[in-house]
Amino acid sequence: MPADLHAEVEKVRTWLTTNRWVDQYDYWWSDGGVVSALQHFLALVQPRDWSEDDVTDLLYLLEQSSTDYIAELVTQSEPMALAIAKHSLARGGVAGDDIAEQLGHCIEHRDEAEALLIEFMRDEHERTRRLALLSLAKMQSAAVPGLAVAAWDTGDEYPRMGALSALKTIGSELFPTYLSQAQEDGRQHLVSLARKYADELAKETPSPTTGSYSAPNPET
Repeated sequence: MPADLHAEVEKVRTWLTTNRWVDQYDYWWSDGGVVSALQHFLALVQPRDWSEDDVTDLLYLLEQSSTDYIAELVTQSEPMALAIAKHSLARGGVAGDDIAEQLGHCIEHRDEAEALLIEFMRDEHERTRRLALLSLAKMQSAAVPGLAVAAWDTGDEYPRMGALSALKTIGSELFPTYLSQAQEDGRQHLVSLARKYADELAKETPSPTTGSYSAPNPET
């Protein structure tokens, strides 16, 4: 008999009362354990039929997991991705970072996913906002330039890294300006990213001495 999702999640909750890392939980990956129960549940229950308890446990697993696999399972179809995103937002953005990252893969429901990502941009957690911005960039959303500039203007390193990456992804005319600023920022991770992008840009641009920017071809 397949493992029951709620029973397995309750075991995780109990285990974590005296342990710190879910990675050390022996029955996470084992046959009949948490992941097995989740796979069975998602195969049988459609998103429209998820109960409040189902949603609670799905979001809990997303929060506790340290790998992308749980997020990939829960968002394996676009209807699933949209459904769990709406539930997350309704509960204050629970597990919003993992969900925002996965929404960038939506193609058939692009407009709805884009609207949800813009909602995630209001989340209180920086990582969620950054991943939402990167997913919007992957979609080539028209909202990216304004959101990227706002992220840059926070002055914080990681939002600036997300902003720079997003502008590069969409081939924005703003990218060279912010690349130049990033190279002079002085903070290790941002400067390292800027140098990486500058090196890539030098290889893409036929005449690097002209200082012009050649937008990457999204088809390649």
